[in-house]
Amino acid sequence: MLKVAEEIGIVKDNPRLLVIVSHSFVEMMVKTLLDHHIPGMQLKNHNQRLEKLKKESVIDDFQFKLYNWFRELRNDAVHNPIFRLKESDFEKLYGLVKKEQLGVNNFHSFSIKLISELWNKNLEVLGAAYLGKHC
Repeated sequence: MLKVAEEIGIVKDNPRLLVIVSHSFVEMMVKTLLDHHIPGMQLKNHNQRLEKLKKESVIDDFQFKLYNWFRELRNDAVHNPIFRLKESDFEKLYGLVKKEQLGVNNFHSFSIKLISELWNKNLEVLGAAYLGKHC
């Protein structure tokens, strides 16, 4: 996680890049979880992977909502020629996440927490997949 936080730190002052880089780690871990829990399942996009992991109870409803929100934010960052992270982007998370953790000024630390939460809940699978290769 320290190396992930270091990579994210490189782009922390550019909201578009921060969203894209942070989400790439989530997407990579989600794909690894799918490959581990449902071998041979070839789903073409991140949304389908999230839905399948939720259906199979690999991720819970909280995680699904959180990572689906992040997927939508990443899509905005990638597909809009002018992307500005706004306070209103966090409205879908009100009631799901403590409001003081949300917002433009907190997004760097929030993205690290978001990734860490997925990593920690799936440490056995993700650790086996990544620690030997990248550490």
